[in-house]
Amino acid sequence: MQLAFVKNSQNAGEYIADHDGYYRDAGFSKVDLIAGPTAVEQSAATGHATVAGSTALGTANAIDSEGMPIKIIGAIYARNAFTIISMNGPSAIRTPADLEGARIAVTPGTAQSMVEGLARANDIDPSTITFVPAGETAVLTSGEVDGFHGLTANQLIDLQRAGHDVVSLDLADHGMPFAGAAYAVSQESIDGNRENLKKFLEASIRGWREAIADPRRGAELATDIYGADLGLDPEKELLQAEAQIEFIDNDQTAPGELFRLTDDAMDENVESLRLSGIDVSTDELFDMSLLDEVYEENPDLRAPVPADPKDAA
Repeated sequence: MQLAFVKNSQNAGEYIADHDGYYRDAGFSKVDLIAGPTAVEQSAATGHATVAGSTALGTANAIDSEGMPIKIIGAIYARNAFTIISMNGPSAIRTPADLEGARIAVTPGTAQSMVEGLARANDIDPSTITFVPAGETAVLTSGEVDGFHGLTANQLIDLQRAGHDVVSLDLADHGMPFAGAAYAVSQESIDGNRENLKKFLEASIRGWREAIADPRRGAELATDIYGADLGLDPEKELLQAEAQIEFIDNDQTAPGELFRLTDDAMDENVESLRLSGIDVSTDELFDMSLLDEVYEENPDLRAPVPADPKDAA
């Protein structure tokens, strides 16, 4: 599996699935978790990786702009964690209307298209926003910009830990509810490697169930084993592991079915992506049929996540 980023707690569920032998029990002698960042969608399309950690936006953009034959077979973050962070005060961006005339720090490209989509979803002309290439959050705290496009489970945590009084405007709550972290695979793999993909999904669900029940466990695996050479901050990794739960387990998924977006959620994904200038259909972007089979064949995976999933009957 090609990860989107370095081995931090964002992939806590995969670490648990690997460390606790769920991948092995599913029949894999080894699952390589390859650190990013890299061109994850291309990794899936070319077969360099069987599974790539993408997003709905990243996969849709690759399909629309480059014709990559890839699809999302499961959404880890059923709701994306992107947000516009601003300093509390007269220039705070509390509502989408506050974007008009604001200076927003954002990475050029697909990230900027998200903010433009947020504006359009709320009847704001994106041309009224001044976009500044994003760097460190210091551009926000120094007053160089009014808002910073980042992640609730990353930059927002950093700023709050540093003692800054900040305001967060979540994209998913304001017309841009596309999925965040997701599993992207090639159509060729869906057609020719379906059973192994299903086994991977089953084992990953078991790992993520434990990561939700005990976020400290996943954070410790990140800091002590999988990302041990990165000098990760244990406190931040735990905060991130806790913060990401609301983006994983929510009403965008079928009841009791992690990763399985509802049909309505998939349609909402496609509409929000259209507002970002990306034109794909639901069928072009998603294939949830593998997860449907996984849950049909493993009904225990639908059980509520207990305090310790290993104690589930």
